[in-house]
Amino acid sequence: MSRFLNSYEEVTYDKLRAVTEAVGAHVFSKVRLADVIPVNNSGISNEEFTFSLKSHVDFLVTDSEQEVQFCVEFDGPTHRQPEQIRRDELKNNLLSRFQVSFIRINSRYLEERYRGLDLLTYFADVWFLAQAFDEAQEGGQIPPDEIFDPTFILSDGQPNGKKWPYWISVELQADIQRMFNEHLVAQPAPNHWIGIDDRGNYRCLAWLFLTPDTCVFIETGMRGHRFPAVYSSDLLSQLAVYDLHQAIEKALDGSIPTVSRDAFESRLADYERRFEMRSSGGCNLPRNE
Repeated sequence: MSRFLNSYEEVTYDKLRAVTEAVGAHVFSKVRLADVIPVNNSGISNEEFTFSLKSHVDFLVTDSEQEVQFCVEFDGPTHRQPEQIRRDELKNNLLSRFQVSFIRINSRYLEERYRGLDLLTYFADVWFLAQAFDEAQEGGQIPPDEIFDPTFILSDGQPNGKKWPYWISVELQADIQRMFNEHLVAQPAPNHWIGIDDRGNYRCLAWLFLTPDTCVFIETGMRGHRFPAVYSSDLLSQLAVYDLHQAIEKALDGSIPTVSRDAFESRLADYERRFEMRSSGGCNLPRNE
């Protein structure tokens, strides 16, 4: 007899339940897509209608009143197959058409790598933090012109509550500042350039110059999500610092080579040519004359 949830899906469910129970919300698994979106008399095609009746969302999160909040799809190895890619894109399009927020995750989203936090919990927590922020702003407790930014949240305000580690790269960025102060690297903060490819996925190039003419860089990415509580490019720039910091340490101890400024600029130009820019940031470093 096959299991209702595989091991990764069980972990996903448990992590979502931990978040939702804390705020009085709910999580359900294997919910028919047609029960999430109002497909009857909606004008969708016959193929889309049939698909919505036969397919399901892996996890559905609702509020305390059973109102849909967002969906979570777990993508295992089979999701790289052409037919599954087509089905995933069909589901994405239907959820987007009916303005249902969703994220697509894999096993990396379950790793507690980021200051003891996993990315699935990050997304779910930030969703409900954003709601609490909006409610406080509507109630006059927060200035109306203040923008929600989870990196500015320090705690949940409860006497025995947890500290919020939502500026997840803060310690590593502070360590890069230390390296700069000790004249080990030529820049006090990491740099990034993030663009989006033709399938809506985010592509990130992050780098740091160790001298004016040598640097280390890493390349990483993230699936595109329909999840307005989280700015994907902002989050990806923080996640990139983890891989970049590791590369910097290896370059400083001689484990990996650095690259020339010309070689790096060629790679950056390739990103600028291939992807539509979403964000960039860092420290300018003039070339030695």
